[in-house]
Amino acid sequence: MTKKTIAAQKYNVDNSQISADALYIIEKLQENGYEAYIVGGGIRDLLLGKEPKDFDIVTNATPEMVRKVFRRNSIIIGRRFKIVHVFFDNVNPNKLVNNRPILERHIIEVSTYRSNKVHKHTLSEHGRIMVDNNYGTQKEDVIRRDFTINALYYDPVAEKIIDYQNGLKDIENKCIKVIGKARTRYIEDPVRMLRAIRLSIKLGLSIDKDSLKPIEELKHLLLNESRGRMYEEMLKILLSGYSVECINALIKLDLPANTFSLLDRVFFKPKPDQLALNILAKTDLRLKENPDVSLVFILSGLLWTNIYTDYQELLTKGDSARQSFYDSISMQKDFAYYAGIAKNMFNNISDVWLLQLELEFPNIKRVDKILGSPRFRQAWHLYTSRHEVNQVDPIIYNWWNSYIEAENEEKIKLLEELADITLIGKITTKKKRKRSYTNR
Repeated sequence: MTKKTIAAQKYNVDNSQISADALYIIEKLQENGYEAYIVGGGIRDLLLGKEPKDFDIVTNATPEMVRKVFRRNSIIIGRRFKIVHVFFDNVNPNKLVNNRPILERHIIEVSTYRSNKVHKHTLSEHGRIMVDNNYGTQKEDVIRRDFTINALYYDPVAEKIIDYQNGLKDIENKCIKVIGKARTRYIEDPVRMLRAIRLSIKLGLSIDKDSLKPIEELKHLLLNESRGRMYEEMLKILLSGYSVECINALIKLDLPANTFSLLDRVFFKPKPDQLALNILAKTDLRLKENPDVSLVFILSGLLWTNIYTDYQELLTKGDSARQSFYDSISMQKDFAYYAGIAKNMFNNISDVWLLQLELEFPNIKRVDKILGSPRFRQAWHLYTSRHEVNQVDPIIYNWWNSYIEAENEEKIKLLEELADITLIGKITTKKKRKRSYTNR
């Protein structure tokens, strides 16, 4: 393994493309006598001509040493491998509350070089590394990286890129290659198989044949991963901006049942849920323009068909629409928790679902209260998605669409129109005199 040091200018890497907070951390650590580099996706994406999502930093300082440098602006987290989160409160002039810019917390992850010496007692029965707080040198750390393109170290102070694994060449060749023997590295951490697939799609790279071949043989190891870890990996897929392509690739891979409990129920069956696919396609488009997407909306949309199917079935048993809807949500709770969705998240998702009932059966007295709900935006996006697959009454949808955009006087007229709409199985028009809501 030969260390190569290359001037960043050769690859048009410019520090103006790097977060000022990340630069500050590196400068501060180096001032205190430590090594510090941008590693992984931050430098990789710059070299690929893409905008990095974040900048991770690696150093020879232990977590306790890093904490001593940044003090109250940092916290040590992690059990399997301790890292430091250094946080900054930055003013965002584009987001205002009471006409004042708000402070947004920006967190940068700082990790210590890992040793390539792994003790047997730290391995699971399946060969996965369970405890990893063995610190080492940069040369050892590079061996522990997953792919060659993620094993590049950039020093923005010296403006030098360090490459041990020919990662620069693989970036030029647009190739993902596992460091070391792929089979061994996948056994150490099976999630690397999913990461290879996701990154290849997201970055437009091919997977090296020696790195691709073992996936079919070892994909069953993903069943040994914790639900929490698989849930986090699922979120990375859903928020990648290429979720539809990733889902299609995983369907083709034919993962073992219950690898992803939620995706299993929605996509990995004879016919994927079209509403869910539409929602992911919308999310992918939005992420290419704006990183601000709602996970509550995405998850409420993915699980909606299960809720709606149970709801329709319960209605046939004679219960009221509202009771049937509450029961259908309750029936979904245990599965959501099993799939990794936390209680607070499920409560937020339930609020979006409950608003679907309010939107379908609008009550004049509650219209403005519904519009003021903190979950209305997500609920409206879900309602719109349902409209696009002909799941809601178009008359009611068009009424809401008009009311949301209307000014005061026009809203009064629309409320008068709503008074002439009743819901008895389907929409019919009441044969009675219009009422005025001017004084409401």
